[in-house]
Amino acid sequence: TLYHNEGEGFFRDRTTDAKLGKPSLAYLAWGTAFFDWDLDGDEDLFVANGHIDDNVELFAETTYSQPDQLFRNDGAAGFAEVSAAAGLGAVQSSRGMALGDCDNDGDLDIAVSHINARSSLLRNDMGGERNYLAVRTVGVESNRDGVGARIRVRTGSWVQMREVRRGGSYLSSHDPRVFFGLGTSAQADEVEIRWPSGKVQRFEGVLAGQVLIAEEPR
Repeated sequence: TLYHNEGEGFFRDRTTDAKLGKPSLAYLAWGTAFFDWDLDGDEDLFVANGHIDDNVELFAETTYSQPDQLFRNDGAAGFAEVSAAAGLGAVQSSRGMALGDCDNDGDLDIAVSHINARSSLLRNDMGGERNYLAVRTVGVESNRDGVGARIRVRTGSWVQMREVRRGGSYLSSHDPRVFFGLGTSAQADEVEIRWPSGKVQRFEGVLAGQVLIAEEPR
């Protein structure tokens, strides 16, 4: 289920509008994460699936081992499943999943744990000609990793917002760096960081293809 934050403490179920209901109905989801799979500037969705009952096939029209799913953001508040095209053909009973740029090429890879099977490392090579910017926050007055800091990246009229988090998936912790897809842009015009301490930090004309180390102002 996808709940859209309407503001003022109210959420609305947008699962059907986002085209996520039908393709996910037959599966039991565990680890999930939004991330920019193809570095086009909007966040896609990965879901790790697997049933909880290893004999479920005896009682229901479903399976214990299930395929993981990847949904590409269409840029118009909807998602399209691209699992097969992305190479997610393995059928296992997945649980935890974590994001991290394991090969430091700018696009996020995925680590997935499974029941009674080896974990999987899914290497992402979708970046191609598209650019990225990663931000690594280092807290001084705030906590060491800057968890809770809000990062705003503006490229032309396009604005992206992320919050520094370490969890957010099932029994997993993500890469502490925060990744932004910049598409074909060679730089981010502005990077703004609002720290948990209340301090605000800004960088201008930040070149793409790098990890920006941002230390909280003293």
